[in-house]
Amino acid sequence: MAEPVVGAVMIRSPVTVPSGAPLKQVACALLTADACAVPVLAARTPIGVISEYDILANLEFHGGIDPLPILGAGAARRRRRQARATCARELMSSPAPLIRENAPIGVAVRRLSDPARAALCVVNERLELTGLLTRRELLAIYRRTDAELAAEVRRALEPGRSRPARDRATPAVLVLGGVVTLDGELAYRSQVEHAGFAASRVAGVVAVHNNLRYDVDDLLVTGF
Repeated sequence: MAEPVVGAVMIRSPVTVPSGAPLKQVACALLTADACAVPVLAARTPIGVISEYDILANLEFHGGIDPLPILGAGAARRRRRQARATCARELMSSPAPLIRENAPIGVAVRRLSDPARAALCVVNERLELTGLLTRRELLAIYRRTDAELAAEVRRALEPGRSRPARDRATPAVLVLGGVVTLDGELAYRSQVEHAGFAASRVAGVVAVHNNLRYDVDDLLVTGF
């Protein structure tokens, strides 16, 4: 089974704000959405994102009146500028980080690994907003039970058994706390490697212990 895509886990119909929305309206939108960020739209296209962190600059620097701290002046200057913002256009981080619905979640995770990036705006081929993805939606993947993971791992292993004439029994799959253990014996080393790879791509799997054995090392390079 292929890795899940962004469209399967994103927030559909997220709360948004127009570029001219006052700061207090943006703050209320964040509270209404119960999200860490809201997209800023022009028509239906995201042009920026505003996070909780961005809005709190106003409190941190009391509307931009407070002086800069001695340390961390570069980042502090940006936040003091944000503290003076009174509408979404002045407050937002721009351009908006965009991602397509059919992108694998692994791609989204890599982009959200940047602490400065609170969310990704999910768009269609016309660059219109169709959803929002934050770290919270990705974390929700780990709610899947061990039984659900084991069933999906077993399904994921089936396509990899490409040489049935030499195949032995289906590998045993044990899942405990999201950790998958594969045990048994297959005919070829390539099948064993594929099994470990396929199991690791099941969303919600924490780790894979591949204890599978093989008869023939079909990946061995000879003739040198």
